[in-house]
Amino acid sequence: METTYIQTEDGETKVEWWPEEKFRNRATEIFTPSSYDRIPVPDNLIICDFCNEDIVEFPVPVLWGTHAVCPKCLERVSKK
Repeated sequence: METTYIQTEDGETKVEWWPEEKFRNRATEIFTPSSYDRIPVPDNLIICDFCNEDIVEFPVPVLWGTHAVCPKCLERVSKK
Protein backbone atom coordinates (compact mmCIF):
# COMPACT_ATOMS: atom_id res chain seq x y z
CA MET A 1 0.00 0.00 0.00
CA GLU A 2 1.56 3.25 -1.17
CA THR A 3 1.17 6.50 0.76
CA THR A 4 1.38 10.01 -0.67
CA TYR A 5 0.35 13.47 0.51
CA ILE A 6 -1.80 16.19 -1.08
CA GLN A 7 -2.56 19.75 -0.08
CA THR A 8 -6.18 20.34 0.98
CA GLU A 9 -7.99 23.13 2.80
CA ASP A 10 -6.99 21.36 6.03
CA GLY A 11 -3.29 21.39 5.09
CA GLU A 12 -1.23 18.38 4.10
CA THR A 13 -3.43 15.28 3.92
CA LYS A 14 -2.28 11.68 3.76
CA VAL A 15 -3.54 9.57 0.85
CA GLU A 16 -3.28 5.80 1.08
CA TRP A 17 -3.53 3.90 -2.20
CA TRP A 18 -5.43 0.68 -1.45
CA PRO A 19 -5.26 -2.40 -3.69
CA GLU A 20 -8.39 -4.37 -4.46
CA GLU A 21 -7.60 -6.92 -1.73
CA LYS A 22 -7.87 -4.26 0.99
CA PHE A 23 -11.63 -3.94 0.28
CA ARG A 24 -12.44 -7.60 1.00
CA ASN A 25 -14.54 -8.79 3.93
CA ARG A 26 -15.95 -5.38 4.83
CA ALA A 27 -19.18 -4.70 6.68
CA THR A 28 -21.19 -1.75 7.83
CA GLU A 29 -22.38 -1.69 11.40
CA ILE A 30 -25.60 -0.15 12.65
CA PHE A 31 -26.03 0.55 16.34
CA THR A 32 -29.32 1.50 17.96
CA PRO A 33 -30.21 1.59 21.66
CA SER A 34 -31.78 -1.87 21.40
CA SER A 35 -29.82 -3.62 18.63
CA TYR A 36 -26.62 -4.09 16.72
CA ASP A 37 -26.57 -5.15 13.07
CA ARG A 38 -23.54 -6.04 10.97
CA ILE A 39 -24.28 -5.98 7.24
CA PRO A 40 -21.68 -7.45 4.86
CA VAL A 41 -20.57 -5.25 1.94
CA PRO A 42 -19.86 -7.07 -1.35
CA ASP A 43 -16.13 -7.15 -2.10
CA ASN A 44 -16.65 -5.63 -5.56
CA LEU A 45 -18.78 -2.72 -4.31
CA ILE A 46 -16.51 0.29 -3.88
CA ILE A 47 -18.09 3.72 -4.08
CA CYS A 48 -16.73 7.20 -3.59
CA ASP A 49 -17.56 8.43 -0.10
CA PHE A 50 -18.01 11.97 -1.47
CA CYS A 51 -20.16 11.53 -4.62
CA ASN A 52 -21.30 7.85 -4.51
CA GLU A 53 -19.74 7.13 -7.93
CA ASP A 54 -18.65 3.51 -8.51
CA ILE A 55 -14.88 3.09 -8.26
CA VAL A 56 -13.47 0.40 -10.55
CA GLU A 57 -9.83 1.42 -10.99
CA PHE A 58 -7.10 0.32 -8.61
CA PRO A 59 -5.34 1.31 -6.51
CA VAL A 60 -8.04 3.43 -4.85
CA PRO A 61 -7.10 6.67 -3.08
CA VAL A 62 -8.28 6.63 0.56
CA LEU A 63 -8.32 9.82 2.63
CA TRP A 64 -8.35 10.09 6.43
CA GLY A 65 -7.91 6.32 6.78
CA THR A 66 -11.42 5.29 5.73
CA HIS A 67 -12.81 7.39 2.87
CA ALA A 68 -12.49 5.91 -0.63
CA VAL A 69 -12.38 8.70 -3.21
CA CYS A 70 -12.91 8.66 -6.98
CA PRO A 71 -10.35 10.49 -9.17
CA LYS A 72 -12.72 13.45 -9.74
CA CYS A 73 -13.29 14.02 -6.03
CA LEU A 74 -9.60 13.59 -5.25
CA GLU A 75 -8.91 16.35 -7.76
CA ARG A 76 -11.62 18.55 -6.18
CA VAL A 77 -10.29 18.23 -2.63
CA SER A 78 -6.70 18.82 -3.76
CA LYS A 79 -5.71 22.42 -3.24
CA LYS A 80 -3.85 23.79 -6.22
